[in-house]
Amino acid sequence: MVNLLKTFRLGKILSILLGVFTISIYTLGSVKLLQDAPNLSNLIWGLVSLFFIVSAGYLMNDYSDLKYDLVNKPWKAMVSKVLAEKNVKLLFVAFFLIGLLSALLVNLWFFLIITADLIVLVLYNLFSKKLFYLKSAVVSLLVVSIYPLSFAITSGGISSLRRDSLFIFPIWLFFMILAYELAEDILDIKGDKAGGGSTIPIKIGSKRTRRLAILIALLATPIAFVPFYYGMCGKVYLIGALLSLPLFVGSMFFKELILSKGLLFYVRAITVSSLVDIILVK
Repeated sequence: MVNLLKTFRLGKILSILLGVFTISIYTLGSVKLLQDAPNLSNLIWGLVSLFFIVSAGYLMNDYSDLKYDLVNKPWKAMVSKVLAEKNVKLLFVAFFLIGLLSALLVNLWFFLIITADLIVLVLYNLFSKKLFYLKSAVVSLLVVSIYPLSFAITSGGISSLRRDSLFIFPIWLFFMILAYELAEDILDIKGDKAGGGSTIPIKIGSKRTRRLAILIALLATPIAFVPFYYGMCGKVYLIGALLSLPLFVGSMFFKELILSKGLLFYVRAITVSSLVDIILVK
C-alpha cells in the first residue's frame, strides 16, 4: 500500500495544487473574490482536472521508465508488477480522459492549456531519456504552466501589484525546478545508463551537473525577493522566504539526495509563504 501511494507522488501533486490555489488568489487579489460562485466552481474543477492529469503523467512515467526504475527505484517496478503493466496503462489513460473532461467544466482557455500540457507530458514520458539538455527544461516548463492555468481559472484575474508579481515568480520557479531536475538526474544516473538513456549527468558527469544545478539555483534565488522589493508581496512573505533560505543553501553542501530535497523544500516554502502573506495581509 505504501508503494502504491508513492507511485502517485501525492506530496508533489498536492504541492502543485497548492501552487494553483495560491496563484489563483493572487490573480484576483483576495481570498474573498475566489469564494464567489463562478471563481470557486472554476477552481474546484481546475484542481480536479490537474489532479488526474498529473497523476496520469506520473503513472505513465512509471510505465515508460520501467527498465530504468528496475535499477534506480525498484519499488516503482514492484508497483507495476502488482498492478500489472496493462492495468497501469489503462489507469493512466482513464485518468487523462477524466482530467480532460473536468477541464471542459472550467472554461475553453483552461481546456486548451491543459490539453497542450497533456500532449507535452505524453511526449516527454515517451522520449525523456533521449532529450539530453531539453529533459529538465521541459519539466520546468510543465510546472511553470500552472501560472497560465491559474490565469485561465480566474479569467485573467484583476489588475493589481499582487497579480503583476505573477510575471516574476515563473522565472524563479523555472530555474529552481531546472536545478531540482538536474539533481534528480544525478540520482538516477545508474539506471539511466543501464537503460541506454542520454541525460546531462551521463554526458558531462555527476560533479559538473551538480555544480550546474547549484549555480542555477543560486543565480535564481535573488529573483524570489524581487516581488517584495517592488511592494508586490508583504513582510509575511519576506520572513518566510528568509527563514527557508538557510536550509536551502545548507542542502548544497550535502549529497544529491539532500540537495534535491532542499530545492523542493524551498519551492514549497515560498509557495506557503505567498499563501499566508495574501491571507493575512489585506
